[in-house]
Amino acid sequence: MRKFGLIVCLITILVSKLSAQEIKANVQVIAPSIQLTNKQILATLQNSIQQFINNRKWTDDVFESREKIEMSFFFEVKKIANASDFVATLQVQSTRPVFGSNYKTTVFSFNDEDVAFAYREFEPLDFQENQNVNDLTSLIAFYVYMAIGYDYDSFGELGGTAYYQKAQNIGGLMQGKPGWNQGDGKGQRNRFNLIDGVNNNRFIAARKLTYLYHRKGMDRMAENTDMARAEITASIKSLEELFSLSPNNLMTRVFFSTKWPEIVEIYKQAPVIEKNNILELLRKMDSQNSNRYEKIKA
Repeated sequence: MRKFGLIVCLITILVSKLSAQEIKANVQVIAPSIQLTNKQILATLQNSIQQFINNRKWTDDVFESREKIEMSFFFEVKKIANASDFVATLQVQSTRPVFGSNYKTTVFSFNDEDVAFAYREFEPLDFQENQNVNDLTSLIAFYVYMAIGYDYDSFGELGGTAYYQKAQNIGGLMQGKPGWNQGDGKGQRNRFNLIDGVNNNRFIAARKLTYLYHRKGMDRMAENTDMARAEITASIKSLEELFSLSPNNLMTRVFFSTKWPEIVEIYKQAPVIEKNNILELLRKMDSQNSNRYEKIKA
């Protein structure tokens, strides 16, 4: 009986590990610019969001612990009305490990300046895919699915399609609510255009770039740095046609705002001719960060 019990215990542990959640999220909620009578609500909200993300199974796939998608959610609360109506900004970021190294590369990063939701302290956070039961959990699920989509795209060409569609479904359910509409936020930088971009064949080059840059480039750095860097250059060049047709498209802007610090470090070790060539390309396609790219020359 003891042996049988031990076997059952081992099987239970193994199944638990094999079905482990995909996301390892770190959540931070701050409100430096407002006065609060109940400051504990921020800590309660932070803990509730983190548990909601990390304890939920988001896909049907098996993830080992080391394969989890690491995410960060940074909420800055700007206003709380009626003790429960929050207005905030949100910075979301996801990373994945690079093959053959201890380095983690940022795959997706987005700054959302138009976040609104209701939350009462200690209320349970519930989510259902086909209906909006809670504005906050719909927002979080949207970004979790976006991060999973980007992660899967980085391992297989267009591999994240199913998760972008889940995010788009949430966007459809939330139409009419603050922050979910085409004209919300600042310019094109909003949830509506973000999900439209990843599901629009017009911008498919940006999705293919995610695979080329990470799987063909970053994952080969440990094997052959020069070859990997050449693949990364080719992946950035693959955006030229899209850029010429739509210079201010959100997909290209999201890529460069996510990747510019890493790109600078990658090309610091390149030969001078290679530095000059990539600088010319980057200045043209990402003029907003052109001064930052000058560090490549260092």
